[in-house]
Amino acid sequence: MQSVTRIRTEEPYRKMWDTFVYFENEQTASRYLRDQYEKSGLPEPQRAAYQATPKLIFGIKQARQYYRAAETCDIMTKPLLLYYGMMSLARALIACRDPDYPTTTSVLKHGLSTRKLKRDSYCFIQDEIRVQKDGLFVVLHEMLGGSRFSERQRVVMKDLLAVLPELIPCYQRLYGLPCVCEFEQKSDEHHTYWDLPRWILQARGYTREEFLNMLNRMHTDPSSQANRPVFYLQECDPPGRLHLHHGSPVAHHPLLIGDVTGKMHIRYPLAGDFLLPEISLHFMVMFVLGMLCRYETERWGEMILTFLSQDVYLINEFLNLSMRKFPNLILNELFGEQYIFYSV
Repeated sequence: MQSVTRIRTEEPYRKMWDTFVYFENEQTASRYLRDQYEKSGLPEPQRAAYQATPKLIFGIKQARQYYRAAETCDIMTKPLLLYYGMMSLARALIACRDPDYPTTTSVLKHGLSTRKLKRDSYCFIQDEIRVQKDGLFVVLHEMLGGSRFSERQRVVMKDLLAVLPELIPCYQRLYGLPCVCEFEQKSDEHHTYWDLPRWILQARGYTREEFLNMLNRMHTDPSSQANRPVFYLQECDPPGRLHLHHGSPVAHHPLLIGDVTGKMHIRYPLAGDFLLPEISLHFMVMFVLGMLCRYETERWGEMILTFLSQDVYLINEFLNLSMRKFPNLILNELFGEQYIFYSV
């Protein structure tokens, strides 16, 4: 589980970007890359670091400019700027793991696709996205350890947005219960207790046994015995709540997801225990918004300027969230720990 670094500051967003400066200096960037490649066992780490240093530095510098422009622009063009900023950050992160990227022109593609022609009754929340066989997203997603996509698998925007913890109030007002829930975590010498509301079981129609089977099946703590259940539920006070017990030392579970303040939430996987890293979630949603912004200009303008679509409320919330959080998630991956920037 990643260690947590909490940084108190008057301007969390600015401080987050200031922390990236560490990777924008040739000396520190080259040393960082050499250390990363040595840990990975790559041959000739010094040579590889020399080769990849410009990719890291200029990837982050370019991303900074895109995000800076997105701060001051209107929602009409903001998704496109943020998506290009995401691509730059993704390439910088990939360079830290693979100094030879890109090895072929195929990995330079987006790696995602959506319907080119939108129906007259278009609804963003029901739009679908498909992952291609190769491309930037595929490289990034697999590097993060995400679930493999089948050849024709499609994912709906509503399912992606339902598991982002910061969007819970907005999502619930528009579409009902989300698929993520905050919990209170308490620990003692032997156990970790997660205090959950009972409705989390009904949100997807789980029985207690099905919910526990899912948690135990997806548990990834290598120190636990292979066939030994590590989670179990117990009624607690006040009535209507459950204690989810973890029978081994605290470990990161793939169903846990944190918000920008560090509060942990538990989410449901998509159908078939399909899990997406949060970086992948943001990337996929922003790709669809960027495609709308760039290639469906009239439809995008009607959506955001005529106020006919209730999706605009959620879209605006997501854009503000992603602008703040996606770079933070990349920063966490670069440093290998969770950075939480909070105001005084």
